[in-house]
Formats: sequence, structure tokens, C-alpha cells
Amino acid sequence: MKSTQNCKTKGRPQLFTNYAQYAEKRLSGSFGEMGSWPLVLPFIKEKRTLDIGCSDGLYLRYLSHESVGIEQLPKLAHAARKKGLTVINADTMDGLKETSTSSYEAVLFSHVMEHIESPIAALREINRVLKKEGVLVLGLPIENCLVRHVLGHDYFDGTHLYAFTIRNARKLLSLTGFRVKEVLFHLPKFKGKYGRKLNRVWNFLPIPFKEYFSMAYWIVAIKEKDLSG
Repeated sequence: MKSTQNCKTKGRPQLFTNYAQYAEKRLSGSFGEMGSWPLVLPFIKEKRTLDIGCSDGLYLRYLSHESVGIEQLPKLAHAARKKGLTVINADTMDGLKETSTSSYEAVLFSHVMEHIESPIAALREINRVLKKEGVLVLGLPIENCLVRHVLGHDYFDGTHLYAFTIRNARKLLSLTGFRVKEVLFHLPKFKGKYGRKLNRVWNFLPIPFKEYFSMAYWIVAIKEKDLSG
């Protein structure tokens, strides 16, 4: 999970506390890359990408040398820079507003949109910073899934403000000028080489109700309409 809710927002001290805890856990080696990540990497690997909520460079390190990250937590931004990565230490919306129009070929927006106050505003800004036919890789958790019901894992721990079904996410993307190209699912609790293989098989098999049996999903979308015009 990567968060970009504004740390300075008044009246929400618990949110910042949880985010600080995330930073410590990430720097200690927790919250590694998702086993389904290799499935979406080919869509953006060779493109100049803006990684929003880049943490300490978890995924940014796989992208082109021209790619840039936005990370609001100073510790994580500093850790990413120490790895030679280009990272802007800023809140999601502040970082996007400071980004030039049509300056990126791709945007990675992984497990961030559920944390921010204005998802549609963020998607509109992403549309603006993307070039024509630019690629958006959107990663989101699934709140209503078997894993949560069986294991009692509650995403709404004080940091997630929204839950998005695939149908809902598709609607928001359509409203903000994007066309969905592909949807890929993520199985929980499987990591490393085994996890990558299992996620690949899971997405290949024509199994119904994958959204309910998965823990998260990726949507690969193309900028179809320029909203700035």
C-alpha cells in the first residue's frame, strides 16, 4: 500500500500516524512488490512514466531512467533518491499540478486512489499530464472479497477513504477520458517466483467471479480523450 493523502491535513492525526507506520515497515522490508506486478510492467517499462505514490522506489526502479516518482513521505522519498531515482516529495495533487501538460507517456497510480479525497480530480490531472494515447496503470484493492470476509482483513483502517469495484473504476476512467484496455487480478499471500507464476496462471484461466476471489486488481487504460481541450 502506498499513500499520498496530505500529511499536513488538519483534524486527521491518525491518518498521518498510520502512514508513518507504513513508511517504517516499508523501509524494514515489508510491503514488497505484488506478485501480479510483472503482468502490468510490460505496458509501461520502456515509457517515460510518472509513478504517483512511489514509496522508496518499489516499482520506479524497474522503469525507464527518465521516469519520475511522487512521494509525500519524506523518509520514503529520501530513500528512493539514495537509490539514484528521481522523486518529488509532494502530496499527490500538489505534485500533479506542478507537472507539465502532456509530459509523460505513462502513469503508474498503484494503491493511491483509495486514499485521496478527490479521485476524479486526480484522474483529470493524470489525463492532463499524459501524452496522447498515454498509458495509465491503475492499481486498487478489492474491499468486498473472500480474503477480507474469511480472514477479517479490513482495508478501512483509517487510511482508505473509498472502495472501488471494477465497474465503478471503469466508469470513473470513462468520465475522465480513458479507455480500459485490460483488467488483471492479484491473488493475496503469494510472493516471490511462486507468487508471480500463480498470478500469471490465475489471470490466464477463464474463472468466473475473479473479482470476489482476488485481493486487488490492475486496470490498464489508454488516454482516449484530451480533457484540457
